Amino acid sequence: MTTVRFHVSDLAVARVAARRARAVPGVVTLLGGLQQTLLGLAGEWLPHDPVPDELRTRGVVAGVHGREADVRVSVGIRLGTPCADLAARVQREVAEEIAAVTGLTARVRVTIAHIDLPR
Repeated sequence: MTTVRFHVSDLAVARVAARRARAVPGVVTLLGGLQQTLLGLAGEWLPHDPVPDELRTRGVVAGVHGREADVRVSVGIRLGTPCADLAARVQREVAEEIAAVTGLTARVRVTIAHIDLPR
């Protein structure tokens, strides 16, 4: 009997999480923290392959530890969107998507980092 072992990278989990979080109604954008912003600025100066929008991970940080993933998602939402409800929905949908795609159990923490005000 052959045992199959595999590892899902932090980046792969972050990409799955970012794609799902962006699709949740009410999420306007994903917002990176200071570290991601600095890395993004540095990336502008370095040669790199273009990454399609659906694979960008700005606003998501993931770490895989065995069969579990710790995921942090920072979102911007529309004014009038109930924050607690949206955060719970993002948390649930991201965890479900990670489980379906990778087989990992995900602990997802959501931060509402911005509320988009009408102009």
